[in-house]
Amino acid sequence: MDRYPRLITQQIVNVVGPALTARLCDFRMRVGAHNAGYPHIAEWHPDVPAGWGTFPPCPMKRSVIYRGDAATWSYSHHQAIVKIGDRYVASWSNGLVHEDHPGQEVHVATSTDCRTWSTPAVIAHTPAATGIVRNNSGLYATHDRLYAYVGVMTDPGEDTATPGMTCFAQPTFSLDIYATDDLTHWAHHASVCEHIYLFEGPRLTHGGRLICCGSDERDNHAVILVWDAMADPTSSPRMIHIPPSPAGVVPTQGTWYQTDNGRIWMYVRNGGVSSRLGLTWSDDEGDTWSPLHLTDFPNTFSRAHAGRLTDGRCYIVGNNYDVFLDRRRLLMALSDDGYTFDRQYSLLEGATTRRINGLHKEDGYHYPSTFVEGDRLIVIYSVNKEDIEVGIVDMRALLEETV
Repeated sequence: MDRYPRLITQQIVNVVGPALTARLCDFRMRVGAHNAGYPHIAEWHPDVPAGWGTFPPCPMKRSVIYRGDAATWSYSHHQAIVKIGDRYVASWSNGLVHEDHPGQEVHVATSTDCRTWSTPAVIAHTPAATGIVRNNSGLYATHDRLYAYVGVMTDPGEDTATPGMTCFAQPTFSLDIYATDDLTHWAHHASVCEHIYLFEGPRLTHGGRLICCGSDERDNHAVILVWDAMADPTSSPRMIHIPPSPAGVVPTQGTWYQTDNGRIWMYVRNGGVSSRLGLTWSDDEGDTWSPLHLTDFPNTFSRAHAGRLTDGRCYIVGNNYDVFLDRRRLLMALSDDGYTFDRQYSLLEGATTRRINGLHKEDGYHYPSTFVEGDRLIVIYSVNKEDIEVGIVDMRALLEETV
């Protein structure tokens, strides 16, 4: 019998460059000083250079899509945005008070300028008496048709479940798809797949496939959904199951980009509470995937959104730092090659306070989703899980920046 417990080693995939790593260290110290009770950094250390422990601000034009109301829908979250024709379309989950409680349904609003938004309409109405919870799982648009992906869950029993961030008892999950060509009438396709929980709709690969990543809630492993080229986006996808992670990554939400060599980089939020993203990759358009590894990319235990800009740069927008559940800062990391992120910018930061308390509602900027349009990056997010906002970033302004 061994006198000492066995040591466990694991591989960590390094995707953060040395310069950004150093800047993140300073950032952590600054955030730590603030959280320790020093609102003014000079009170923590007398000689702090200008800009120390911060990331350069990235100008973003903000507008409000929906503002939560205690009399109707005080929980607003799980947002997504696309464009069809000349209209921007935003969708999100609206709950009465609490997160993922019966009666939560999916709403949608439209805009012609991404600044002024229509009164929300309902995609999937959900009376509380049904005991059903509906989550907005993302959008996909062609030139003339819009697809809304909606997660359907029986009452998760959060009131009696074990405490945690995903405190479900024994719900069942399915994925419905709603399709429209006029943004008014929706064709409903029920239960296109079962047991899968996701919050990002499919996107096109270089080879013309639609893919996205969710998790199988029966045993917490990652599942890649694949609609092959020319397949109907409302049909049942192929489901490719990623084996359990040897690094202990518990995948809950996936997001991706594809580099010039064809590799798909799928980052996942880690339910293992490591405050780091997990990563799996595919070199054959999603047919096979690497083991799920832990990375050194920081995340406060929140959804992130990855993508690729028109000029080829890759990005990850999220709460890209490692203070658990602190979502008061929304950041954007950039990479020229998709392999190494070497600079980061601040999109939003500062104290926010929810107006209406509810279970699992936290202050801050949550669950960004993005849409690339020419030189612009459009970012949709929730504030305190009660308001839905959108921001427009002119990426040309960051073309020559180095951080």
